Amino acid sequence: METLLQDLRFAARALLKNPAFTFIAILTLALGIGANSAVFSTVNAFLLRPLPVQNPDRLMAIAAHQASFQFADQISYLDYKDIRRQNDTFSSFFAYDLAMAGVTNGQQSQQAFVAYVTSDFFPGLGLKPALGNFFAGDDVEKPGADPVMVLAYKYWTEHFSSDPDIVGKHVKVDGHPVTVIGVAPKGFVGLFTILETQGYLPFGMSSMEEDGNLSWTKRDDRNLLAFGVLKPGVKLNQAQASLNVIAGRLEQEYPSTNKGVGLTVAPERLSRPHVGFDKLLFVIFGLFLGLAALVLLLACANIANLLLARATIRQRELAIRAALGAGRARLIRQLLTESLLLAALGGTAGILVGEAASLALSSLRFGGTTLPIHLDFSFDWRVFTYACGAALVTGLIVGIAPALRAARTNVADVLHEGGRSSSATHVRNWTRNSFVIAQIAGSFVLLVIAGLFVRSLENAQRVYLGFDPSGVVNFGMDPHLIGYTDQQSRDFYRNLEDRMRALPGVEAVSTAASVPLGYENNDARVYVEGQPIDDKHPPANIVYNQVDPGYFSTMRVPLLQGRAIVEADDEKAPLVAVINQEMAKRFWPNQDPIGKRFSNKSATGPWMQVIGVAANGKYDFLTGPAEPYFYDAVAQDFTTFRMLQLRVSGDPETYIPEVEHQIHELAPELPLFEVQTMKQSLGGANGFFFFQLGANFSLALGLLGLTLALVGVYGVLSYVTAQRTQEIGIRMALGAERSSILGMVLRQGVVFVAIGIVIGLAASLAAAKALSGMFVGVSAADPLTLASVTVFLVAVALFASYVPARRATKVDPMIALRYE
Repeated sequence: METLLQDLRFAARALLKNPAFTFIAILTLALGIGANSAVFSTVNAFLLRPLPVQNPDRLMAIAAHQASFQFADQISYLDYKDIRRQNDTFSSFFAYDLAMAGVTNGQQSQQAFVAYVTSDFFPGLGLKPALGNFFAGDDVEKPGADPVMVLAYKYWTEHFSSDPDIVGKHVKVDGHPVTVIGVAPKGFVGLFTILETQGYLPFGMSSMEEDGNLSWTKRDDRNLLAFGVLKPGVKLNQAQASLNVIAGRLEQEYPSTNKGVGLTVAPERLSRPHVGFDKLLFVIFGLFLGLAALVLLLACANIANLLLARATIRQRELAIRAALGAGRARLIRQLLTESLLLAALGGTAGILVGEAASLALSSLRFGGTTLPIHLDFSFDWRVFTYACGAALVTGLIVGIAPALRAARTNVADVLHEGGRSSSATHVRNWTRNSFVIAQIAGSFVLLVIAGLFVRSLENAQRVYLGFDPSGVVNFGMDPHLIGYTDQQSRDFYRNLEDRMRALPGVEAVSTAASVPLGYENNDARVYVEGQPIDDKHPPANIVYNQVDPGYFSTMRVPLLQGRAIVEADDEKAPLVAVINQEMAKRFWPNQDPIGKRFSNKSATGPWMQVIGVAANGKYDFLTGPAEPYFYDAVAQDFTTFRMLQLRVSGDPETYIPEVEHQIHELAPELPLFEVQTMKQSLGGANGFFFFQLGANFSLALGLLGLTLALVGVYGVLSYVTAQRTQEIGIRMALGAERSSILGMVLRQGVVFVAIGIVIGLAASLAAAKALSGMFVGVSAADPLTLASVTVFLVAVALFASYVPARRATKVDPMIALRYE
C-alpha cells in the first residue's frame, strides 16, 4: 500500500508537471467515456433497470403468438381467465388494457393515459399506495365495477397539485362520476415502457362504454397485456412448458379462435415495450453501443500515442531509475499507475459528460404526439459501474504498450547516448504509427455509417407517402371523453365540419380515426369472400382507417379506380370500403377488385364491398415494402375518437387558435390533443424521428472520431518532425529546398491516411452491410457516401499534416545542427 501511494503521488506530480498533456488526455477520455456512458444509460433504462416492484426478477410477460404474424400478440380476457385458472407456475397472474380517457376535475377536462387493471394487479406487483388504498378482489373484474380510480403519483402532483385530501374526492372519467381512492407510489409509472400510465381503473369499468367492450365476450379480441410472477424456485422453461400445455387445451376447446395460437413467456425486462420487440431494441442498442465503443477505442489509440511519445521522452529518467535498481516490473507498475490515474480522472470527467448527455436525451420529445412519453436515462449504479469499468479497461489499454516498451529500454545505450534517440528508430516506430492508422480507419467507418444515415434521412423525406402533407393541420379529440353518447358525437362532428368549411382559406375538411404514420392505428383480420381460411391460409392482419367522405380530397389520396366514400355511405347503407393497390394485388390478382367483398369481423361476414382502389402509401411505418390497407366509412364503423384535418391555403399553424375557439364553442370541456400540422406529425416515431436521431447521433460520433483521428495524425507528425529536427537541418544545410522538406513530411501523413482509408473501407463495407436493414434507399456500398467520406477525410487529414510539415520548413539549419 505504501508503494502504491508513492506511485500515485509521483504520477500526480508527473501529470501536473505537464498540464497541456494532462488536459488533452483527460478531455479525450472524457468524450469517449462520456459518449459510452450516455448510450449505456439508454440501454439501462430500457433493458436493465428493474421496475420498482416486489420481486422484479420473477416478473414475466405473457403473450400469444401465431406463425402467420411477425410479432407476438396480446391475449383476450377470456383466455386470460383460463390461463389464470389453469396455471401452476405463477403465484399471481394479472393483466391490463391501456386506453385514453377524459378526466374532468371541476370544469377542466384533459386527456389521460389510463390502465384498466384486473384484480391481482396491485397485489401481484407488491405495491403500497402513497395515499389511500388500492382496489382488489373479484369485484374488480365484474362488469359495472365500482367507479373508483387510483392516480399515478406524478399525475397527482402535476394535475391535482399534490392535494393531500384527494382520497374520497370525485372526478369524471369519460363523463362518469368516479371516486379517487388512492395514489400509486412515487417512481412507479406503470408497466408499459416509454409511456407513463397516469391513472388506474378497475377492469370492470371498461364495460361502461356505450357500445360495450368486446373483450368481455370475444375470445379472439386480444387486447390485454398480461404478466405473471413466478413462484419461488420455478424456472422460465417450466413456466413455458406449462403455458404450452394450456395453449394446447385452449386450441382443442376453441378451435375457431385459438387454432395455431401459442403462448410465450419472457422476463419483463426483455419484453419492453412488448413481447416480440426486444430483438428490434437489441439491434438498435447494439448499433449505438458499437459506434460509441469505436469512439472510445479511437480515444484509447490517441492517449496511447501520447503516452508512447511521453515514454520516449522519459527514456533517460527511466534508465536512471533502472540503473539505481528498479526492476522491469517496478517500472511497468509505475507507468501503469500513471495511465490508470489518468483514466480515473478522464472517467470522472466522462461521467459528468455522460450525465449531461443523458439529461439531454431524457428531454427528447417525440414529434407527432401528446402522449405522456416517459424517458428516464438517469445514472444509477449500473451506469456508474459501466463507466468505471470502461475507465479501468481504458487505463490498462492505453498504458500497457508504453509501459512494456519503456521497460524494454537498454539502460547502457540510453545513458551512453546521453538521452539522444536515433531519428531512424523513431521514424520506423510502427507501434505509434499503427495507432494513427487505426484511428483513421475507425473514423472512416464512423463517417461512412453517419453518411449512410444522413442519406437515408434524405431519402426517407423524399419517399412518396401516398398523400400530400403540405397545408394540412390536425386536431385530435374524442367527445366520449366528456360523456357524449354516440348520437351526440355524430351531431358534434357534423356541426364542427360545417363550421370549419365556413372559415376563410379552408379548402377541405374531414375526420378520420387516425393519421398516416401516427400513433393511433387500427388493424383487423381480413376474411375474403370465396377464399379458404385454414392452417395454410390464415386470415391476414391488415391496418385500416375509418374516414368520412372528405378524407380523400383533404389528404389528396389519389383514387385510381372506382369511387370514394360519399355521404350516402351511412349507417343504413350497405358496408363499403376503398382498398389500396397492394390489397387488390394480394387478394384479387389479375382481377377487377371493384365489387369484391371481404369482412374484418369473421369468415361469415358482415361483408364490405370494394368500391374503389387508392394508390399505395405509407401508413404504419415509413420503411418497408407496400402493405395492404383499406378505408371504411366512419359512419358505418363508428368511432368517437377522431382526427379533424383541415387543408388550408395559407400557413396551417395560423389556423390553430381559431379552430380551437370554434371547437370549444361547441364543446367547452372537450380536451384536444396532437394539435399540429401534418408535417410536424411526420416527425414522430413512425415517421422521421428515428432517422433524424440516427443521423444526428452517428454524425456526432463520426465527427468526434474524426477529431480524435486528426489529433492523432497531428500529434504523431509533430513528434516525428521534432525528432527529425537534426536530420532536417542537415538536409537544408546541404541545399534541400523547403518544398522538398514540406513534401517529405506530408508524404508520411499521406501514407498514414492512405493505409487507414483502405482498412477503413473494408471495415465500413462489412459494418454497413450488417446494418443495411436500417437504411432507406441506399446500399452499403453507396459510391457517393464512400467517395465523399474519402475526399473529406483526406482533405482534413492533409490539413492536420500540413501544420507540422510547414513548421519543419522553418527550421534554422544552424540551430538544428546544435539540436540536443
